[in-house]
This record gives sequence, structure tokens and C-alpha cells, in this order.
Amino acid sequence: MSLFSGIGAFEKALERLKIPYELVGYCEIDPFASKAYSLLHGVPESMNFGDITKLNEKILPDNIDLITYGFPCQDISIAGLQKGFTDVNGEKTRSGLFFDALRIIEHTQPQVAIAENVKNLAGKKFSKQFSIVLDSLEAAGYNNYWKILNAMDYEIPQNRERVLIVSIRKDIDTGIFQFPEPVPLKKCFGDMLEDEVPEKYFLTPEKVKKIEYSNFVQERTIIQDRGGSVEHC
Repeated sequence: MSLFSGIGAFEKALERLKIPYELVGYCEIDPFASKAYSLLHGVPESMNFGDITKLNEKILPDNIDLITYGFPCQDISIAGLQKGFTDVNGEKTRSGLFFDALRIIEHTQPQVAIAENVKNLAGKKFSKQFSIVLDSLEAAGYNNYWKILNAMDYEIPQNRERVLIVSIRKDIDTGIFQFPEPVPLKKCFGDMLEDEVPEKYFLTPEKVKKIEYSNFVQERTIIQDRGGSVEHC
């Protein structure tokens, strides 16, 4: 079962590793991402459970083997407002949707659950939230193995660090799980680019101005939300 599915990166990994699987369903609130998921993986959009907060875990089958969940990072990422799992009013943030994934994991008890998020989740600032994640999963009956992995250590020419959490149900865990060792990077970014790119993909001066203005507005909003002065923009 796939939660916070996006376009299905976990599923694509299973395909590339030639690991056969049967999809129980996917969960994606963005209609465009859902359409892309459906097309990329050849499944009907009727398999999309939609809004995870409205998903009744009691309707799910009790024989799910694997749940993948890259819960939202916006409130943990250094590029966001870093509210954590709850805002100043105690309301659940987008990153707080972890608890909905936890609710589903607790009920369905898959053999394995794999989470992915930004490196910052395992950093000092969010040590409390990270402990909540690990402790909650352990209380749900899982042994947790986590590590910060960098894409460039696994044949992708991009410096992209992410924390991966592999949770294995205690009654089946043999204790031998290990994350894969890094492999030599044999490609550079240029190897991934096309030699000829259509003109429509290049930024015009007008588009650059729109991006600059959009970034200014976003930065001003962030400063205001943090109680700062707009004059500092």
C-alpha cells in the first residue's frame, strides 16, 4: 500500500529491482499527481484512496505486506516554516500527517513500513519529532532502522540527502537488515541532459521577472509569519 504516493517513486524502485507486488491502493490528494501515478503504473484512479485524513483504516485488508509513506516535509524542511508536527494553535501541520500514516500502520500491521523524508527530520532542531516517529512505530510493534542516504552515493549525480526509516514488525524481524553500501558514481549531471532542448523550455526575461517577484512575496510572507519586519526583505 502506498501513502503520500506522488508519482510512485517507491513503486518504480520495486519495478526496477524486479520485485513483484500487488497494489492494494494508493493515497494521493493532488489530482494531477494521481493522474500521473495512474498513467505511470497502469492502474485505475479508482484505486486512489484520496485524502489520507479521511481514509478509514478499518476498511483496509488485513494482509498488507508493505506500506510506503513519504509524508510531507514542508514543515520540517529548511526551505519551509519549520513548524514541526503542530502549529502554534496545536493544529496538525502537513508534516503532522505522519500520524495518519501511523494510524494506518497500527491497524493494518504490515510486515514492513518504509518512510522517507528530508535530512532535517533527523537533525537537532527536530529531535523531539524524530523521537516521536521512532517511539510511536516501536510502540506499534516495529523495530526501526534508519539512516541518512545521499543520492550521489547510489549512482545518481545529485547531492540529495534523505532520511530513510525501515520499520520491520518485531515478530518477523531477524535483526540482519542493513542499508546498502555506497557505490562509485560513474555519471555526471551532464550525462543526464539532452543535447538539444526546445526553445519553449528556456526562461524568457519576462518569466524570470515573475519568478523573482514570486520568490520575494514568498520570502516576505515567511518573515511576517515568523514575526519579523518586511523591511528586512
